[in-house]
Amino acid sequence: IQQRQFNKASNSTYCIFMVNKPYAITCSVVAFYIPFLLMALAYHRIYEPQQHSQEPQQHSQEPQQHSQEPRQHLPDQHSSHRMKTETKAAKTLCIIMGCFCLCWAPFFVTNIVDPFINYSVPGKLWTAFLWLGYINSGLNPFLYAFLNKAFRRAFLIILCCGDERYRRPSILGQTVPCSTTTINGSTHVLR
Repeated sequence: IQQRQFNKASNSTYCIFMVNKPYAITCSVVAFYIPFLLMALAYHRIYEPQQHSQEPQQHSQEPQQHSQEPRQHLPDQHSSHRMKTETKAAKTLCIIMGCFCLCWAPFFVTNIVDPFINYSVPGKLWTAFLWLGYINSGLNPFLYAFLNKAFRRAFLIILCCGDERYRRPSILGQTVPCSTTTINGSTHVLR
C-alpha cells in the first residue's frame, strides 16, 4: 500500500482505493455478474425460439385422408422477412453483449482476484481495465448505428442537426387525403 501511495515522479502521495474481499465480491457480483447472467438468460430466451423457427418443419408420416396430395409448408414472404429480421436482431444482441463482456470482464475479474493475491495487480493494469470498460459506453452508439438502420438514421439526424435528407417521409405528413372503407370484413385505405 505504501508503494502504491507514493508517486516517485512528483514526490507526492495520492489516495488509493483498496477493497476487502467481501466488498470486492459483492460489488462485482451486483455490478457485473448478475446483470451479465440476466442478459445472457434474456438473450437466450429471445434467441432460442428464433432458432426453432428456422428449423425445417417435419412432415407428418401419417396418410392424409381428406386430401389427395400432401400439403407443402412453404414459408410465405411475410414469415421469410420476419425470420431475417429476427436473425438480424439476434446477431445484434449477441454482438452488443459480446462487446459488453469483453470490455468489462477484465476489470471485474481483476476486482475479485486482486484482494486474494495480496493486491499485487499493477496500478497501470487496473487503469487499463477500467478504461476498457469505459470504452464500452462510448462504443455502444457506434455499434447500434452500425447494426441498426433506424438507429443509424436517428444518429445521423442528431449529428447533422436534423438535416432533412436523413429523415424518412412520415406517413402522418402525407398531403394526399385518404379515407377507409370495410369490404368483406377487411379495412382498405382509399386515396
